[in-house]
Amino acid sequence: MSDQKSDAFSEALPQALSEGAIVRQGEYAWDLNAFPAALQKAPDLGYACLGGQFWFLLSDSSLYEPFWLEANSEERDVNEAWPDYKARSCSEVAYAFESLVKETDFEKEAAQFKSLQVPFSVLFNAYFVTEAELARLGLQR
Repeated sequence: MSDQKSDAFSEALPQALSEGAIVRQGEYAWDLNAFPAALQKAPDLGYACLGGQFWFLLSDSSLYEPFWLEANSEERDVNEAWPDYKARSCSEVAYAFESLVKETDFEKEAAQFKSLQVPFSVLFNAYFVTEAELARLGLQR
């Protein structure tokens, strides 16, 4: 994420949405078991999900980001109503996330980082936005 995009995510997420997440430098990452619940709650709380990436977090707080493992939603269409986009974005991210969790050998992926030591936790770093935040980001097709 560029600095411009990171600035747009400066608003704290509500407790109901961030449950099961850690916050690291203003970014939220959920335990893999907690993330699906966040996706379910997001539309009712006024949020869409742009998607995100997996994180490998070590006990010493070292973080590795396998940027090639991501689950994203498509951009909002110009004429797409906000309620429709909120639901669609969360559904798209849920599908991609669940597929990756089911199909990915995270230990094999972690081995691509020569300095990564086991054990590590696998988290999902996701970006939730309100309609106003999405407008500031300019992510619409």
